[in-house]
Amino acid sequence: MGQRFNAYETSIYDFIKEIEIVCPNCSKRAKVSGLMRDPTVTRAVCTSCGFNKMLEETPSDSPHPWVSRVYFIAGQNDIGAIDPYFNYQLWYQKELRHGLLWAYNAEHLALIEKHVSATLRERNLNNMRNNSLGSRLPKWLTAKKNREEIIAEILKLKLK
Repeated sequence: MGQRFNAYETSIYDFIKEIEIVCPNCSKRAKVSGLMRDPTVTRAVCTSCGFNKMLEETPSDSPHPWVSRVYFIAGQNDIGAIDPYFNYQLWYQKELRHGLLWAYNAEHLALIEKHVSATLRERNLNNMRNNSLGSRLPKWLTAKKNREEIIAEILKLKLK
């Protein structure tokens, strides 16, 4: 192995411009794309069934989790892993014996895979951020003893 990787310069916010979700209409893969705090350009679209919803169409009393930074880091609630715009379930999620493995999109999942696979996780203290992906992953996900199991589950999610 001997792989090196640095996930301490990447933030969870780097992955929220395009999020893969379970379509609320047909349960196939759909996407949420947009920009934080701009409901006029944020939308959920499914190419399988034609589902299309703009964030500005959601009722104003609907809770929008982006008000809290904690939400983006946690990325889940009592129904599982959800997107921060519409609260739809994420496409990439799997309940493991240690906890919930989830990712906003394939790029996010690949970064988690690289971080978990790395035998040496480098930290550049000059560029490290407290909300970096590497500093916010749960201990069970980064533990050496769980590496093989988690990598196997990530590979299954990638094929989903």
